[in-house]
Amino acid sequence: MRYLVLILLLISCHPVSHIVVGSKREPTSPTDVKVYLDYPESYEKIALVDAGSNFSFKDPVILFAWQSKMNKALERLKIEAASLGANGILIVNTDNKTYQSINSNEDGVQSSTYEEKFIKAIAIHVPEI
Repeated sequence: MRYLVLILLLISCHPVSHIVVGSKREPTSPTDVKVYLDYPESYEKIALVDAGSNFSFKDPVILFAWQSKMNKALERLKIEAASLGANGILIVNTDNKTYQSINSNEDGVQSSTYEEKFIKAIAIHVPEI
């Protein structure tokens, strides 16, 4: 039973989350989600969304370059926003996180570093003109 719970936890871990602040809509296609750096003239807020580039069993990939990490985080962000019915995301912030692990044993000290990219955005719906 413990192994089943552990497997379910590992499979369900996904570096994406949202907080609904408006009205959800019918899901859209992630390819139709446009990225904004400034607010468009007319829009409706749907949710606060964030995504990271770290490893996920739901979307397994190991990335090394910062650009590929940014691309993966943006892809995950668009998928999450589209699932809420957004056709746009307004980027609020991007961040780099570095995690360092240091272990010591009789052979000496070993260190490992892992870096990931995070993006925070507002999922919006922009009416078609």
